[in-house]
Amino acid sequence: MFRKILRESKPSAQLFFSAIVLIVCGLVITALGMGIGGVIFGVNMGELEKMMQDLSNPQNVAVLKFFQTIQSVGVFIVPPVLVAWMLDGKPSVYLKYNKRPHLTGVIVVIAIIFFSNPLINWLNELNSALRLPGWLHSLQSWMENSEDQATRITEAFLAGSSVSSLLNNIVIIAILPAIGEELLFRGIVQRLLKQMYGNSHVAIWISAALFSALHLQFFGFLPRMILGAMFGYMLEWGGTLWLPIIGHFVNNATAVIAWYLNKRGTIGTSLEKTGTQADGSFYLVLVSLIFLFVFFRYLYLKREVDSYTGPGPG
Repeated sequence: MFRKILRESKPSAQLFFSAIVLIVCGLVITALGMGIGGVIFGVNMGELEKMMQDLSNPQNVAVLKFFQTIQSVGVFIVPPVLVAWMLDGKPSVYLKYNKRPHLTGVIVVIAIIFFSNPLINWLNELNSALRLPGWLHSLQSWMENSEDQATRITEAFLAGSSVSSLLNNIVIIAILPAIGEELLFRGIVQRLLKQMYGNSHVAIWISAALFSALHLQFFGFLPRMILGAMFGYMLEWGGTLWLPIIGHFVNNATAVIAWYLNKRGTIGTSLEKTGTQADGSFYLVLVSLIFLFVFFRYLYLKREVDSYTGPGPG
């Protein structure tokens, strides 16, 4: 009876229900994670905040990685699947991961991620220079401290130089977030916002803003929002959640692998400077914009063709 009422309710009510499921699952799985983590690591999980202050201790980093994994599963993977089951009964259909992407679509998505690098770097440089008015000094300090803490944790995660550490980071930083965050923000939030407003563009940009805000890294808000919007259009025009998942994975995995190769002295840091004023390659931002227009235009036109011919094999 409840499922029938929920399915017939307005999208705004379904979105509110999704938020409740997200919070409840997060609390329950976090509590379970604390219990399991306490047994595995033999530490008091209540001291998690203190552990974050000493990231030179490998055990503290291992505990944080454990919780990152728990969070990815408990907050970003389980709730969307549960909500989709409640709303439709077939999560794979509702979340649009039942349709395998065409090879050309995958290639286009990978190209989008790599060609967007100069633009994203330039936006990051622009966003990092954000300064609030003097009367918002306390907020500015809090944002800077949050950013510093997030950077320290990321660098601690990426500090290992072994192949096993690299693979571990790819799972934690690339695979799980790509699946979980796309299930939540593109699979649930974007879909329900589109039903609420009747406009796919509004849904894509609002969900992208929420996606960026949830990371609590305010000096990277703008580039992350643009990435979120790109993922949104990959789903809207590609017709399958696998395209934004692949794009998200490639974006994160590239950063992890680049960091690893840099630590080994194989490459420099030029990848994250490409397109910035510091690198002197700002012109690449214009090249990036041109290619992104071409690639997204392809996805859009392909959607138009598919709508007349029907989905292809696979």
